[in-house]
Amino acid sequence: MSASSTGRVPLVGALLLALASALVLALLPAGVALDRRIDGVLRATAIEDLGRAPMILEDRTAAREEALTMHAMSVATTAGVAEALAAGRGDEALAMASATAAMYGEDPVLVAPDGSWLAGPPLPDEAVEEVRRGGAPVLYLDDGDMPRSVALAPVGGGASEEAAGWMGIAGTSVPMDSTLATTLAALARADVTLIGADGRLVASTLSADTAQAVTSAVAAGAARALSEKVDEVMTGVGAIWVAPAEVPGAGTVLFTRAVDEELAALPGVRRSALLAGALTLVLALGVGVVVALSLARPVGGLAAAAGRVAEGDFAAPVPASNIEELDRLGRAFRTMRTSLQARLAELAEANTALEDRQRRLAGLQAELIRQDRLASSARMAAELAHEIRNPVANVRNCLEVVRRGLPEGSESTPFVDMAIDELLRMHELAEHLLDLNRPIDPGAGDCDPVEVARQVAMLAAVGDTSVEVDVRADPGVPRVPIPPDALKQILFNLVDNAREAAGSDRPIALAIRVDPATVTLDVLDRGPGIDPEVAAHLFDPFFTTKDAVTGVGLGLFVAEGLARRYGGRMEAGDRDDGPGARFRVELPRQAAAPGAADPESAEPGRAE
Repeated sequence: MSASSTGRVPLVGALLLALASALVLALLPAGVALDRRIDGVLRATAIEDLGRAPMILEDRTAAREEALTMHAMSVATTAGVAEALAAGRGDEALAMASATAAMYGEDPVLVAPDGSWLAGPPLPDEAVEEVRRGGAPVLYLDDGDMPRSVALAPVGGGASEEAAGWMGIAGTSVPMDSTLATTLAALARADVTLIGADGRLVASTLSADTAQAVTSAVAAGAARALSEKVDEVMTGVGAIWVAPAEVPGAGTVLFTRAVDEELAALPGVRRSALLAGALTLVLALGVGVVVALSLARPVGGLAAAAGRVAEGDFAAPVPASNIEELDRLGRAFRTMRTSLQARLAELAEANTALEDRQRRLAGLQAELIRQDRLASSARMAAELAHEIRNPVANVRNCLEVVRRGLPEGSESTPFVDMAIDELLRMHELAEHLLDLNRPIDPGAGDCDPVEVARQVAMLAAVGDTSVEVDVRADPGVPRVPIPPDALKQILFNLVDNAREAAGSDRPIALAIRVDPATVTLDVLDRGPGIDPEVAAHLFDPFFTTKDAVTGVGLGLFVAEGLARRYGGRMEAGDRDDGPGARFRVELPRQAAAPGAADPESAEPGRAE
């Protein structure tokens, strides 16, 4: 088919021009972006590498301090030094100390017992006092001549002045000079400049002019921060990156790199990138001349349709093509799009079903974990109850004997009776722990929650007269299907926890409310409340915020288990009316006896 019959000849020039323009417009930004990227990577790599130089100084300083300390100890323990200092023969002691220090290529430091200086730089008073106490410090000093690393040790092996007498100070010192700068430069692969504590230039691997320019710029605060550890300063020879590291007491170490040297490879990379871009442009235009007319429109149409599919539009038109292969590709694309739409619908349904299964599985897994935890806790509780039941019974029997021996009308009789009752309750609590997860006995009994609450308030006051438990109850509170000792155990545990949380001098409220299906007992305190992170674990066995002496983490666990055992539940949270915690026990209402008054019709009130 001829070009004139298809009507596409006028479009060839436009397509070629568009292709050339697109290539140029694509390559130019790409080249600029690549250039910036390479420049940025080179700069970032060099800056990051230079930023690690202070850590190299720290590592070397730590290793050097250990060596200096050993050298100082060696000088201090040199045979004859202590005796010479003690005898006042300072020159003799200095000669021996100098010989030992020379073995390490270091200068001696020596101070006589009377504090007179024999060799080395002047020492700070605090350093002398530390050595007098038996210490072996390493100092960095700048006496105006040369910064030095100084290691000190007490003469005679480091014994304290009180234990062995004061025999003076010995040690070694090393100048921080050009030798140190050269060593650090080799380790950090950067130029190094040493600046004294007073800001003077001490030594540098840079030229004198450059080192002075860098030192002046840093001292004048003319550096521009590039990162947390690296700054940039401008000098007469160009920009220089600087990583300063302080040496307390001695001055500053500047690790530097010239920016031009770090980016020296960039011009070559740019030339290579330009050459590659030019070759790419020529080759792309050559290929485009051949395929532009035959592929541009149908392929563009297919790409547009594919993009619409990615956005969820499956009805976008697919243009036809006079090229057989492209036309077949278009038909295949339409078939594939239809099939994909059907598969996506099936996948969405499968995902919905899978999410539902995962939710149910997660619930089952959580329930299994909870059941396993409860089973383990129940076994442990049963073993503990078995171990404490018999001793409690023995103590109760002993108190019964004491009770029978008391004279009639004794003031101690009520307290002994109360102790016997509490031991009986402890014995019954052990029995509850033993059968915490057994089926409920239908004849377990019920109780009056108000009466039990009053007994708990009285027991709390007996244990601590400063505790005030205010019992409030709606009129006509019905009985609840839980034995009185079980409810007493629950409430006493909650009241005791409230007392410990709020302090014995703050009131505790025990509010009883009647709801249509439940009786709610709230224990309220004015303590700090409940931490949200703690609330999720309050009823876990062995979880406690008390110390190991006062709690083992079973009280709330057993209380919650008793409430749940008799058809109720427990929850904890903060009070709604101000600071403090609220522990709530909800129990089912006992069925009212025939002819009994409906408590819901009574006005709310307060129990006396």
